[in-house]
Amino acid sequence: MLDARIRKRLGPRDGRGPVIDVHFRAGDGITVLFGASGAGKTSILRTVAGIMDPDQGRISLGDTLFFDSASGVRLPMRKRRVGYVFQNHRLFPHLSALDNVLYGARGREGRSPRDRARELLSLLGIAKTADRHPGQLSGGEQQRVALARALAADPAIMLLDEPLSAVDVSTRSLLVEEIAQIQKRSGIPFVYVTHNHTEAIRLGKNMLVIDEGRIVQEGAPLEIFNAPRTAPVARVVGAENIFIGRVLGHHPEDGITSIELGSCRIEAAYCGLPPGSRVTVGIRSEDILVSRERITQTSARNVLEGVIHHILREMDRAELIVSCGVDFKVSVTPATVRILELEPGLRVYLLLKARALHLLD
Repeated sequence: MLDARIRKRLGPRDGRGPVIDVHFRAGDGITVLFGASGAGKTSILRTVAGIMDPDQGRISLGDTLFFDSASGVRLPMRKRRVGYVFQNHRLFPHLSALDNVLYGARGREGRSPRDRARELLSLLGIAKTADRHPGQLSGGEQQRVALARALAADPAIMLLDEPLSAVDVSTRSLLVEEIAQIQKRSGIPFVYVTHNHTEAIRLGKNMLVIDEGRIVQEGAPLEIFNAPRTAPVARVVGAENIFIGRVLGHHPEDGITSIELGSCRIEAAYCGLPPGSRVTVGIRSEDILVSRERITQTSARNVLEGVIHHILREMDRAELIVSCGVDFKVSVTPATVRILELEPGLRVYLLLKARALHLLD
């Protein structure tokens, strides 16, 4: 098991830079470090690998001590048996795929490093690329070579820094499954940095949400995405709609609490706070449905009438800004915009389930 206590000030030496201050453990399976760009995820990974040192702390993997500021221990990166997969692959352009994997490779169970390298290329489905150079490989093939190279060193732990950010969606889906299978076969801890929801849910046994250098929530990925505990966590995991409201009253028999948000009234899951209490409410844009007509026969407790103020179109999604007394961000597909003929100024209805509204600390 990896046990890491890390405190590290980043940036200039004048003491004004951001501070990494975390303590976490990563055992069996894949531990995901999730957060926005600049949150400190990569810096945490680099300190575990030995690329940079903490200012204070202690890092160990099982019985092997990597770093201890109190006793002055600092194990060099080459002795830590760490497999590191960079975001941009960092393959040697003048070497073939096989020679890239051979770089630093170790033999295993009587086999030579070359046999081990060929075995890994075959395992990842890219044996045919053995004699090709990185410039002749697709993005997905380059990433597989990078994974094979990291595994060839027979690491005791794998660190992956947003390894799939540069590959296309279909390739990413295949690689996610391959990474999950590789971890199961290897039996070693994986620490995986990402800000992609799908990767986190499909890969993570445990997830640490990182915000401004600190762990703000830990748990199973799906549980965190479905129920963020605080406003900072909600922002990090994608609850784009966060409002300050006031408790109006309760209906315990229905498991419902009524909340006032500006001139909008909603019903959320029962919270038990006294009427008049201020609360912070969050809901993800993907959890809001939109309709051209008022729907009455629905399980959604909230059907809010509003007007579309703005539509932001992207390749695979569209974001609506709908005013219902407060402005809601609503994420839909481009097909929904076309089929419902949505446009600014149109009156629509938003459907929000009570359980999709999270009361945040």
